[in-house]
Amino acid sequence: MRAYHWSLRRLAVTLGRRLAGQVAVPGEPEGPPPPPEELINFLRQLGVALCQAGDGANRVTAEMDEVAAAYGVPDVHFFVLPTGVFVRIGTGPSSTVDFAPTDLAPLRLDQISELYALLEQARTTRVAPADGVARLAEIRATEPRFPWWVRVIGHAGLTAGLGLVLNADPRALAGYLVLGAIVGLLRLLADRVEVLAMALPVVAAMLVTVLVYQFGEYLVGDRPTQLLIPPLVTFLPGAALTMGAVEMAAGSLVGGSSRLVSGFFSLMLLAFGILAGTQLVGVPTEPTSPPAALGWWAPLVGVLVFGVGQSLNSSAPRGSLHWLLITLYLAWGSQFLTTLAGLGMLSGFVGGLMLVPIAYFAQRHHGPPSQVVFLPAFWLLVPGALGLSGVSELVGTNAGSGLADLLSALLAVVAIALGVLVGSSLTRTAQRYLP
Repeated sequence: MRAYHWSLRRLAVTLGRRLAGQVAVPGEPEGPPPPPEELINFLRQLGVALCQAGDGANRVTAEMDEVAAAYGVPDVHFFVLPTGVFVRIGTGPSSTVDFAPTDLAPLRLDQISELYALLEQARTTRVAPADGVARLAEIRATEPRFPWWVRVIGHAGLTAGLGLVLNADPRALAGYLVLGAIVGLLRLLADRVEVLAMALPVVAAMLVTVLVYQFGEYLVGDRPTQLLIPPLVTFLPGAALTMGAVEMAAGSLVGGSSRLVSGFFSLMLLAFGILAGTQLVGVPTEPTSPPAALGWWAPLVGVLVFGVGQSLNSSAPRGSLHWLLITLYLAWGSQFLTTLAGLGMLSGFVGGLMLVPIAYFAQRHHGPPSQVVFLPAFWLLVPGALGLSGVSELVGTNAGSGLADLLSALLAVVAIALGVLVGSSLTRTAQRYLP
């Protein structure tokens, strides 16, 4: 009986404290919300980092809405662009508004992984905004996992891997490796020389074009153009073009058009570099010899080499390589099988459709964040490589084929964007019913 009375008294005290706001209600944040100035600074910097991670405007807005809700702050509004993030807390004259421009330098894969770990921590444990800002600064200052020479080897590897996928000519392997290493060194140098960083796509495209058209004939005879695309793969705007089309289709017209313009401008920079290189050494003649090729296994090995090289070059987080390879093989394999079935135009749609579910599957099953395996796969999909291939032919001798390839690249962007949209919708629907 004494225990019964004690339980009643404890229940009454708990109810009194709960009514007085001293005991948190389950599902609601504990303690008072942080000051608006600290929270708005954290939110805007978090939004900028998510943009640097390659997230689309709609997804960045949704993720930041979840963080604001976790902190228990009402009337928080966001306006996300690829070049900046607006955050407003409150309404009317008492509202607080802040803006932060987005640094165009993208985050590495290991930094993206750390960023999403911080995002999850903010949603679940409500990290102090000041600590969150400090953590973001630490993430941006983090050194790559691998030394410079390993990253150069990684760039050479992903170049050779893409070469095996696009054009498995055994005579071209040495050229892929050498040109990939040269571009990898250029990228490292551009990190330290600001002037080179601004003109890096033009300089890299011009240098690769000069080397390919001057010395490529010693490797591949009268087909040096096949050496041109793989070394420049890390400059291809496949992700920007596709995500821009996704945002346009989702109603984010300003952000989507900005990404599309940025992607096309990147292609124009590469085209200018290729054109400048051909002006220096001349355009090669039309090939007359039949192309050489390895066996059916070459693209399969190429995807493996590409994935390992990408992991080294972009400093992928520990434990993510097998998820990255699974994603790459599914994206490439779905495209290959669709093309083999005579449905080439649908290959981009199928590739984009397969890409989203496997990326989120990896994230749900203790793998890396979806963006870590999502972004590298775009370099195996159609628009980047096909777009640059069209540009290279456009400034060469076969202008008609170049225009046709560019048109095909635009259609491939639309197809992949639709695949990503449908895949995202199916994934969100499945997440509602899966535990």
